[in-house]
Amino acid sequence: MENEIIVCIPGTWESRTKLIESVIVSTSGDFMFAGMILAHPKGNDHAELEFYDADEQIAEGFAYGGQGKLSDATLDQISQHQSVVYLHFPFGILEQKARLLKFTEVLSKCGGIAVKLETSGVAHEWKRWFELLNSDNLFGTYCATVVLVVDEDFYYSCGMHNFGLADVQISNSFDAPEAADLLNKFSFWQLVDKPILKAGHTFSLTADSPHFRLELSKDKRHSEGDLFYNPNGLWELQRV
Repeated sequence: MENEIIVCIPGTWESRTKLIESVIVSTSGDFMFAGMILAHPKGNDHAELEFYDADEQIAEGFAYGGQGKLSDATLDQISQHQSVVYLHFPFGILEQKARLLKFTEVLSKCGGIAVKLETSGVAHEWKRWFELLNSDNLFGTYCATVVLVVDEDFYYSCGMHNFGLADVQISNSFDAPEAADLLNKFSFWQLVDKPILKAGHTFSLTADSPHFRLELSKDKRHSEGDLFYNPNGLWELQRV
């Protein structure tokens, strides 16, 4: 499972049969759901789709993953969802972006309430999800994919493995806005410039900004096989 992108979508479907009907009606027959396959015959394409009954833990996961960006109305809808589906894609968010857009759009039209990327935990309302992934700016895809988290010791990113890159962390002794700015800019720098980094290298936002020494460690927060696990490890930014 660690080699898959999995998308969670709670919905209004009372049953599997209702989902099948909704897919056909909302797409005028261009898509169909049968077995565990959401198919697009004209495009010679399909994605694996799992259907489950309502899950009482879903609402909490979306509230946490939305980080204040999901409206109360959306969270209320999620709390009343009648079923949940999971879409599966091969790993590599950039390579799969067009397919993610295509298949999630189908589910948004036929009763899906919101979307959560299970390989990072970040959750979005539909409008924001489509705006970010449709953007020509790579930062949009980054924001759609990566979430920033804080624990007792660090601020850290989760989700960079979707791009085949290491995550990053910094001491939580920094102010939250400063830490978020550093984590986002370091991660996006990795994504755009693809620098060859080694432990001991230094990083700073500008020549006059604070410098940080890089140390690479294994992802110990998540076990191997966990969808959040980053096999590329994570960089720690240590103030010089």
